[in-house]
Amino acid sequence: MPKKSSAAIDHEIEVLQAQIAILQRREDDFVQILEDMARLRDSIKAEQVALASQLTELESQRHPINWLPSELLIQIFVSVTEDNDSDTSAGLAYNSSPVIISHVCRKWRKLAFATSLLWSRVSYRSRKWSTSPICAFINRSGSSLLDLTFSPPPYHVDDQDAAEDERLASECLLHTLSSHLSRVRSITFECTSSASMRLIVEVLIDNLHGLKSLRSLDLSFASLAPCFAGTPLLTLDELGEQSLPDTPSVLTYLRLQQLPPRVISPSLLRSVQTLELSFPQRRSHRAQYILRMSHMHRFLSFIPELQDLVLIETSPLRDVVLEEPSEGQTADNRFAVVAPLELPKLRSLTWKFAYPRDVYTFMSFFGMPTLERWEILIANSPTKRNDVSTLRGNHWHEPDSFIQAEPLGGVLSMTALKELCVSCQDGDSLISSLRQFFFPVLEQLEFAYAGKCPPICDHRHPLPRLDYVFRDPRLPHLTHFTLSHLDVFAGHGKLMLGYMPGLVSLTLISCTGVDDVLEALAEAYGLAMDAEHKSTRGCGVRVCPKLERITLWGCSDFKFKSLFAAVFARAQPAGSGMFMKAQKDVPSVVSTVLGRKIRPLKKPRVTSPQGGPSSPAKPHGAPSTLIPIEEALRPVRIACVHVDDCPQITEDEALLLEEFGTVV
Repeated sequence: MPKKSSAAIDHEIEVLQAQIAILQRREDDFVQILEDMARLRDSIKAEQVALASQLTELESQRHPINWLPSELLIQIFVSVTEDNDSDTSAGLAYNSSPVIISHVCRKWRKLAFATSLLWSRVSYRSRKWSTSPICAFINRSGSSLLDLTFSPPPYHVDDQDAAEDERLASECLLHTLSSHLSRVRSITFECTSSASMRLIVEVLIDNLHGLKSLRSLDLSFASLAPCFAGTPLLTLDELGEQSLPDTPSVLTYLRLQQLPPRVISPSLLRSVQTLELSFPQRRSHRAQYILRMSHMHRFLSFIPELQDLVLIETSPLRDVVLEEPSEGQTADNRFAVVAPLELPKLRSLTWKFAYPRDVYTFMSFFGMPTLERWEILIANSPTKRNDVSTLRGNHWHEPDSFIQAEPLGGVLSMTALKELCVSCQDGDSLISSLRQFFFPVLEQLEFAYAGKCPPICDHRHPLPRLDYVFRDPRLPHLTHFTLSHLDVFAGHGKLMLGYMPGLVSLTLISCTGVDDVLEALAEAYGLAMDAEHKSTRGCGVRVCPKLERITLWGCSDFKFKSLFAAVFARAQPAGSGMFMKAQKDVPSVVSTVLGRKIRPLKKPRVTSPQGGPSSPAKPHGAPSTLIPIEEALRPVRIACVHVDDCPQITEDEALLLEEFGTVV
């Protein structure tokens, strides 16, 4: 190849540089075009996203749930997490409701993460420990108060591996929460192993100053026969320790199931308002705690603010006696002597599965001057107890028998009780439970059968006479009376209602013998001439002249004519002229109604110590249940009759009652 000259080389270089420059400009043009196209593509994508968002928004407006504002949605989410128990059915260890809500859509996820209250329910329901879900809930809960729930699946008490797993899980959970105890608002701790329960008890004892927000405490064993061997729970006595006056306590609810009450510090007890105790009858011979009356008496003495007491299968074994034995009971030197403990603020008592002979004994150990509501479910007493030799109730000479007993003691007067609800399995248990009580101001009374009975059952459960149940059956202040799944014997209905002159509402649920009750309500006080003096008709009523409401649910043995007669007897007076005269001359009207002349009794003159006449002495005891003549002759009209699941009453028959101004 011939050698080029410098001039030729320079020329070629200039030509190549010119070509490179042209290509560079073309490249720059293409880059600019590409950049413009990319910007155009991005703008198109952004516009698509905006339009898609608008489309999604419009489509979401088809569903009413999306019409709600965010504030209301948050309240709904919080309510779902509090009420929904889907975590148990799903088999997850944690509370799954917030997690499910956060995975529905972007809007709900954003709201869920922004709502710290949604994650405040720290729940763990597994024996296998996992740190991540608990830490996630704690971190997302922010500064909200925490509700702790530990409830692993129950297992047999002899399963050592399961017991160790449960103990480790509870230990890790409490360690994770150790720096957040000041935010804990409620603790629900249910376990099978006493070793796990020991951990939470120690946390409560060691962190009295740190539990500044604890308002609810629930400690329970899942097993019916927990074993306390190897733990100090049976010997630990925090009630004997000095209460710390400077320790703040806001605890208002306490529930203990099969856990000795004395393990709770008195510093926590002084603000408790609701107490629930559950101590089912022991079913094994393990080292188990037995609630005694001395324990109960001492424990309640540390709760001055108690307002609501709930006892579930709790009948303390009697190991103490009162200072002065009541009539019919003899003193025994084998037992310590205590004075009745007054519960000055107790307003409600609920007692489920109480033995008849334990009712009076338990109540006699406590003074309840402000008790207004008492709900009790009476269980049949077992014929033999082979678990303890301690005496229960009034049984002194034969501790294993519920049949032999000393004579009944005194009578307790429930001076403030206004509402009494009693469920029983037979009439004898009802009589033996309430015979030693006096209810002078009772306003609401309910008797119900609580035994097992198939939906279609021909067996009858007789209601005892009221004068057999109560020592004083007169209930002058009673306004609401309810019977459920009971049989009223012939003649008992009138006798029973005669003790309730102020009754306003009568409710009968799946009862038999209803006809007798309705006939008693329809019975006339007497006969009177009509306005034209051509015929006579019933006048007034014998019982319950103030009755306004009758409710019949599932009662199939009464006839419509009985109900019609009860409403008709109270629907209208026996002639306006008769009652215009009654307002001026009651004795003459009564003489006409009863068919005989009524002569008023002369008022006796009683000489006072000063020699002058004194005013009549005021009667003592319960007010009289006699009905004034004016009320008997002018009963209140039945304003409402509620009939449900009574197939013998047709709709047309029910509408007949509306002609008398009664709402059916």
